[in-house]
Amino acid sequence: MTSDNHLPDGSDPGSATTPTLVLVHGFADTVAAWDPLVTALGNDATAHRWDLPGHGSRAADPDGLDRDEAVAEIAERLRAVGGPIHLVGHSLGGYLAMTLTIRHPELVGSLSLLSSGPGFRDPGARADWNRYMDRIAEKAAMPVATAGLGHQPDSFVMDHVREIACPVLQILGSEDRRYSAGAAYLQRVLPDSRLLTVEGAGHHPQRSHPAVVADALLGRA
Repeated sequence: MTSDNHLPDGSDPGSATTPTLVLVHGFADTVAAWDPLVTALGNDATAHRWDLPGHGSRAADPDGLDRDEAVAEIAERLRAVGGPIHLVGHSLGGYLAMTLTIRHPELVGSLSLLSSGPGFRDPGARADWNRYMDRIAEKAAMPVATAGLGHQPDSFVMDHVREIACPVLQILGSEDRRYSAGAAYLQRVLPDSRLLTVEGAGHHPQRSHPAVVADALLGRA
């Protein structure tokens, strides 16, 4: 079965016979970003998803509005769900998922990254990125503090990404130029990684090509 989880304790009554997916959405998105994918997964997976701090139903939530607090929350939810977990992150969600996998490898059985990247080592590039997050928050009429969730405070992921030992699936839209370099880099440095390019897709392949993404996540692509 596919189950949507919006519960604070991370519990889910899903079947033990289907793979367990935890879906982490991107910046300025909500759990609704996963709707087409959840429909495509049908009865073949148990999916858990929730709004990140400052997003959707938690738009007024003042807590967890930085990378480390958000990662700690995701780790708590993974422990509540129980393993083995297939962790799936889109965009910012993928960056948070990589951070978590590095810090808590015991919680993640496999990792899928949709239109995501490992961030930047160069402080100037990180500053540019953080300003870009500020602009997105402003354009989306989100509180200024919410942009902190998308900020990269350091080069932690870049410095430790080679430590990710679990199987990694990267899914990238052919039209998503912003993340192509990061995907290529991860493909070079990760010991167990596969890259799937979805032709015609942009930054949200789970919306535009949900059946393709579902098949890939279930190992059928």
